Amino acid sequence: MAAGALCLALAAGPADAKPRSGKRGQPKEPKVTYVDGQTPAQRQRSEDARLRRECQGRPNAGACLGYAAPPKARR
Repeated sequence: MAAGALCLALAAGPADAKPRSGKRGQPKEPKVTYVDGQTPAQRQRSEDARLRRECQGRPNAGACLGYAAPPKARR
């Protein structure tokens, strides 16, 4: 009988506890920057600009796919 009362008392303990709310316990994600101080978006923009500049006139050259328009046909 005492064992049954002990089991009921232990089972009722966690039900009385209030659930935690909020984000105080969760650490913030670190801001990603590269060695030169650029964010990923800035790095992507500069990489796209570099490829457009270097790939002019070479639309089918490996990494240049999609970064350069094909040369215009001469008439």
